Amino acid sequence: MKKVFFIIPPEIHYIEPYAYIKVDKSNAIRPALGILYVAAQLRKTLGIEARIIDSNTEGLSLSDLENVIAKEKPDVVGFSVLTFNLLNCTEVSKVIKKSNPDTVICYGGWHPTLYPTETLKFDFVDYIVIGEGEITFCELVSALEEGKQNVLEEKLDGIKGIGYKNKRGQIRINHARELVDNLDQIPFPAYDLIDAKKYSNILASTGNIVNIMTSRGCPQKCIFCDIRKTRYRYRSPDNIIEEIRMWVDMGAKEFYIQDDNFTINRKRAIEFCRLLSDANLNIKYKISSRVDYINDELIGWLKKSGCYRIHYGIESGSQRFLDYLEKGITVDQIKNAFLLAKKHKINTFAYIMIGIPNEKREDIDMTYKLIKELKPEHLHCSICTPMPKTYLYQKLMEDGTIREDYWLSFAEEPDPCFKTPFASNCFSGKELRSMQESIQRQFYMNPKKMMKELFRTHSFKQLITKSKLAYRMFFG
Repeated sequence: MKKVFFIIPPEIHYIEPYAYIKVDKSNAIRPALGILYVAAQLRKTLGIEARIIDSNTEGLSLSDLENVIAKEKPDVVGFSVLTFNLLNCTEVSKVIKKSNPDTVICYGGWHPTLYPTETLKFDFVDYIVIGEGEITFCELVSALEEGKQNVLEEKLDGIKGIGYKNKRGQIRINHARELVDNLDQIPFPAYDLIDAKKYSNILASTGNIVNIMTSRGCPQKCIFCDIRKTRYRYRSPDNIIEEIRMWVDMGAKEFYIQDDNFTINRKRAIEFCRLLSDANLNIKYKISSRVDYINDELIGWLKKSGCYRIHYGIESGSQRFLDYLEKGITVDQIKNAFLLAKKHKINTFAYIMIGIPNEKREDIDMTYKLIKELKPEHLHCSICTPMPKTYLYQKLMEDGTIREDYWLSFAEEPDPCFKTPFASNCFSGKELRSMQESIQRQFYMNPKKMMKELFRTHSFKQLITKSKLAYRMFFG
């Protein structure tokens, strides 16, 4: 039976994101939920107990990983690769091949899905998984069990959703795999393969929190999003409650529904809340939602079932720029959603975006004016960034704002000196970072807000994390 490892690489290189950097580096480390799902499917389908090595929670350096690989000699190592962690994954992959050349390396995740050929051109990458990985990776590992090259190539040719190099070194990209329609069939994530206590969430209300995913895809049209207009599929409320019961039995006191928008199907959301309330599990949770899917009935059920915070993506206080981003919402709907949350005593977290193309200083001021009116408990300000192959990126390439396909160039030759370009044609990157910093400081540098945050702190560990973030924010 194959020995399978999944590795989350250490942070060797840091590509600046669109997020507020001091929050991005806040030491709030979350489990790699995608890997946990694939590992669970591997166990269910093939009986393989994978090993998950999270270099960040285990404090492992590149040399530490080299020693582990030399000692353990895994047959297959999988990576979940985003464009922003590509460099770190390649560094670890080189070490693996140097230490044990026979180890098979497989890249899955968004980056190889977007750039399959470019990824396979790396000599240290043997296979890629394109799209959702649970079934595809299991079929790949099963094929690798055969061992013989002639049999292997026949089997590989029939696996949907993979890319590989044949015995002549030619890159082959197979047909895409169909999306999983019934998400209830996917086993619960294999949290038992990690030490959940090593993970943290700076805004959690308890010390025992798990992240869960209840849906995939999104039918909305936000032009900056990588799941724009993708097929929406969801787990049944009964299936979600079954998972939550399992976590409660294991000591969980809180969960975070990681869906980009939990409330797309309002009927399902209400049924979930009803079942959770009836189950009387004494557990808290938080969700993300669009403002236009929230109404008084739904938010009442959310409150009754233990929801204590809703994360809203509002992006802008200007209707003009909401329309440019194709958010499909109005400023009035934003105000209504926050009023409903206050009515039901649910905390709110607002996400805003600056640096939208053609956005001037007065437009950014309009957004912050709205924030002061909404009074959310938390705020995150990001910078509008054309991410790889998003509609926004394509749009700006077509109108000449972006003059070269720099994400493609980075995919072909990842450069540690790469600086993430922003979408703004009115401000420099330095000016945008300065405004982002100013907005975050202005929002949080409030004695009343700071005292409230102190009283929400549940442990010494969380207090230290919050204190470090506050120090970086105000003095760093």
